[in-house]
Amino acid sequence: MSISPAVRAIRLARPIFLAALSLALPAIATAQDAPDALVALSLDDAAALAVQRQPQLEALDAEARSARQRAIAAGELPDPRLSLGISDLTLEGANRFTLREESDTQIMAGIRQDFPRADKRRLQRERAEHEAQTFDAERLATERKIARETGLAWLDVWKAEESRRLARRSLAEAERQFQAMEIAYTSGRGSQAEVLAAKVEAESLRDQVAGYAQQSRHYRNGLARWIGEAAFGLICPELPPEFAPDVAALSAALLTHPHFLAEARKVATAETDVQLALQDYRPDWALTVGYGHRPEFADYAQVQVEIPLPVFTGRRQDRQLDAAQGMQASQEFRLDDALREHRSEIRMNAEDWQLLQERLSRYDTLLLPQAESRVNAALAAYGAGSGALRDVLDARRRALDIAMHKLDLQADAAKHQVQLRYFAP
Repeated sequence: MSISPAVRAIRLARPIFLAALSLALPAIATAQDAPDALVALSLDDAAALAVQRQPQLEALDAEARSARQRAIAAGELPDPRLSLGISDLTLEGANRFTLREESDTQIMAGIRQDFPRADKRRLQRERAEHEAQTFDAERLATERKIARETGLAWLDVWKAEESRRLARRSLAEAERQFQAMEIAYTSGRGSQAEVLAAKVEAESLRDQVAGYAQQSRHYRNGLARWIGEAAFGLICPELPPEFAPDVAALSAALLTHPHFLAEARKVATAETDVQLALQDYRPDWALTVGYGHRPEFADYAQVQVEIPLPVFTGRRQDRQLDAAQGMQASQEFRLDDALREHRSEIRMNAEDWQLLQERLSRYDTLLLPQAESRVNAALAAYGAGSGALRDVLDARRRALDIAMHKLDLQADAAKHQVQLRYFAP
């Protein structure tokens, strides 16, 4: 069977075109990725920046300072109270509204001082100190939480940028192939169907690039919640180094984790409230010292001691004690729940990370090399004239899908590492 000159020209042109394409693609990819090589904002940089510029931490610092000032005040005696008045003023008769004709009418001045029990003042001071320590622990826990949320937001931006980079590389290949097919078609060495197929493929990839750029902008706005305008700069293409998690060590360190310490301080506060409720069964006392002046008669002095009588304890003290004990039990349950929650999170993130490493290894050793081999085989067959263009396009599309799937796994693994960092001692 004879081969026409046009077919022979196409078969001769294909290897030349494919060789030129294979030489040009690395340079194109390098040119496309060159700006990203100058990135300064890494995940660790973003986390550190978020902690430095976070109003939440300043608010907790202010609350801790406030609680410490309350602790000092809580241990002091209450302010004395000054009383002034007129007593036994006559309202009827000839001597009404007079201070000089009635021996019982007097001008009074007195000072009253309450004396809460020393144990109660001590407990009130301890309670305010527990609150200050709670704010300190919450500040550290919030700092870790901010670093975690910032890291997760950074990874969303990183994934969108890396996806855009992969799609951009595929777009460069598709555009060059489309240009080559147009040249072949105008020279009578290709079909219009192949030109249209190459054009559709390029336009589809161009839309993917635009979609990933939109995602990047969206996630950058989320990252800006933590680090401001720095979120719109260049993002480091490298992920931070990962380490195999030690579940036992991380679980053991939970007892010193700021979140656990904050919950423990709340338990201590509730225990102090119970002790304060018990103090109400033992009454305080107050001392009043007064002086009475009668303009036309002898002055007099007054000394008075007041002691409240806790007679109806079933309606007041018992109920306050029950309420305080209920809050103590509630905080203890919350403490146990925090431990259970964190242990579960550590185990889940560690196991997921380990399974993801196995899957990533499969991508590196099997899926990606096989996808690349399929592309090369399709290109070789097409260059030899025994394959169709759709086989090349399908192979490239599948290779891009596999690379994107690997990127998904990488981002998931990095997010598990960020979650585990939250629990690191």
